[in-house]
Amino acid sequence: MLRRDRGRNWAPAFARILAGATLALVISTAGALAQSIKVVVNGEAITSNEIDTRARFLRMVDRTTTGASVQRAAVEELVEERLKLQEAKRVGMSVPQSQVDAAFGSIAARLKISPAQLAQGLSAQGISPETLKTRIRTQMVWQQLVMGRFSRQLKISDSQIVDALAKKDGGKGAQDASGGSTSEYTIQQVILIVRAQGGDAAARMREAETLRGRLSGCAGLVDAVKPIKESMVKSLGKRTADELPENFREELGKLEVGRLSKPMRGPIGIEMLMICDKREVAGDLSIRSKVEQDLRNQEGEVYSRRYLNDLRRIAVIEYKK
Repeated sequence: MLRRDRGRNWAPAFARILAGATLALVISTAGALAQSIKVVVNGEAITSNEIDTRARFLRMVDRTTTGASVQRAAVEELVEERLKLQEAKRVGMSVPQSQVDAAFGSIAARLKISPAQLAQGLSAQGISPETLKTRIRTQMVWQQLVMGRFSRQLKISDSQIVDALAKKDGGKGAQDASGGSTSEYTIQQVILIVRAQGGDAAARMREAETLRGRLSGCAGLVDAVKPIKESMVKSLGKRTADELPENFREELGKLEVGRLSKPMRGPIGIEMLMICDKREVAGDLSIRSKVEQDLRNQEGEVYSRRYLNDLRRIAVIEYKK
């Protein structure tokens, strides 16, 4: 009697377990279908979910792209992204997360919102913030790869600049570049990172003030900042006054060479700038620098495309239906 009761009791339980297992299998299969593999790049898969997310991002960036064209653009961008990151891994090149976060924060600052608000805005559009961060990381590491491979060829001559200035605005560019004078600064940036959660901005501000008080000269800047946790020194290179961060322009105009500027809160932490060199240059250097940078970007794009074509030629890329 007891045996029959147990038989009657476990039968429905077994049926429920079987039904649950079947449901789990259906859900799992549906999930796999929802994220089916669409492209394989050197053995690395790109899923339909990744393509849909990237397509949403591209539509957000450019509202004129729709339908199949944006899907194709998303696929090709992801394929190129995989090739670039695989090449970076092959040569042992990487970009620190702190630099990616800083660039993400800079984008948010230009939009006059916080990094958290930018992340929330992307999520509201069905786009993971990591989509943008991966895009940023890829751009950064690819720029390093291109420069590393073609730095000797990427040189702009004075004659190229003069020719470009002569063509700019019917020759007006050359006239503007030859008049007046411009201050040119060689600048280093110090950032003490403040964590989004649990970060003590006041304490970091005190650390910055202490560092500022005991430093004079660029020579020892990196060694002085190195022992400070979650900090970085970034070279901004040569900048003219109009290329400086707006909140620093007034102070840098009266800052002595080799001294750190007053600490200010930036997108990812406490920021200071140090002028390592300053000189007055005849002519409007900002116009000349802009023309030179445009020429450099044009040549860089040519070498970038050549490099990518080389990677495509040796890659195994399989497009699935």
